[in-house]
Amino acid sequence: VSFDQLHLNNFSNDRGIGHILKDQEISEKIQELRVQLLDVIYEIIFGDSLTEHQRKVLLLRLDGKTQNEIAEHLGITQSAVHKALHGNIDYKNDKKRYGGVYKKIKKICMKNNKVKSLLFKIEAEKRKVE
Repeated sequence: VSFDQLHLNNFSNDRGIGHILKDQEISEKIQELRVQLLDVIYEIIFGDSLTEHQRKVLLLRLDGKTQNEIAEHLGITQSAVHKALHGNIDYKNDKKRYGGVYKKIKKICMKNNKVKSLLFKIEAEKRKVE
């Protein structure tokens, strides 16, 4: 995104864009840990935990496709894509949501020792930076 450098002069130093961007800095160690975390998550995605349909829908979504684009690509409805990602709602049972690839991956990750360890290390590194 192009941005006119002159507009940056309108920000004060203490509350300007530089201050905002500084808060978003990530150490190399955190970046390395995030790469490791993504590797573990991709192992989960390509393992035997997801159905082939769930995997296809998720990978297309991770590729930046909208639910409508995914539906068109797979020849299904947008509603089917939404249900694959978010699960179904049981209106007879206090609108409880069940199924869905997001919930499934989250549940797997919460039980995965590698994921828990990496998340712990990332949080510890964040505290060091602060």
